[in-house]
Amino acid sequence: MVQPRLISSRQNPQFKRWTSLLETQGVRTHQQCLVAGTKLQNEITQILETSICEILIPQSHEMRESLSVLGVNFVLSNELYHALDVFGTKEPLFVCTTPSIPHFDLTQPPRGLEILCPIGDPGNLGALLRSCRAFGARTVILLREAVHPFHPKVIRASSGAVFAQSLNQGCSITELSNSEVLKWISALDMKGANVATESWPQHVRLLMGEEGVGIPSYDFPQRFSITQIHSSIPLNATVASSIALHAYRQQHRQ
Repeated sequence: MVQPRLISSRQNPQFKRWTSLLETQGVRTHQQCLVAGTKLQNEITQILETSICEILIPQSHEMRESLSVLGVNFVLSNELYHALDVFGTKEPLFVCTTPSIPHFDLTQPPRGLEILCPIGDPGNLGALLRSCRAFGARTVILLREAVHPFHPKVIRASSGAVFAQSLNQGCSITELSNSEVLKWISALDMKGANVATESWPQHVRLLMGEEGVGIPSYDFPQRFSITQIHSSIPLNATVASSIALHAYRQQHRQ
């Protein structure tokens, strides 16, 4: 068995690369992401497009006993390990390739349940991806304003759903006003029809609003709202979106 390499310097180029994966730009540049914990690792290895490039553990006796099982590539000094283990998992860290995210043609009609997402907060995006996966969204189209889906906080908040959910790239939310694009979009809005009683089309491309920003004042063909259900309870965009997804799935079973 090849002995793992010990890294203890912050100037090490490998460590600098791993540190960059804590931010969106590093994930984009290297097309890699950091996954913390064996539970998530077990789930993502079931996805063919995702592969583990490197396994990192701290320099401790307990972790070193599992070297032969994990196939560890690098042992980090405790200081460096803790700098990467931002969630305090105290478990192996996995450096994984990120799946490709193809561009989506928004001028084509929707097929099934499609979600347009401009969410920039990593925790909110991760939670939304969990709901999309649970309610069987055919794809999530990430608008340019959205945070990178393989940001560490998104991965953790999604409980790994980001690796299983179909993802596509879209344009900026400011470009949705194009008539060839807008005609296929329904919006989740404060003033729309009641999501629980309105008849949902089977094929729908639903635009979710960003937290605190909402959606643009475009002339959407159809608007849905949850205010009639929870008018007295303030809900964030992720919870509102989950309620809308549930309402859709009540009418259109998977």
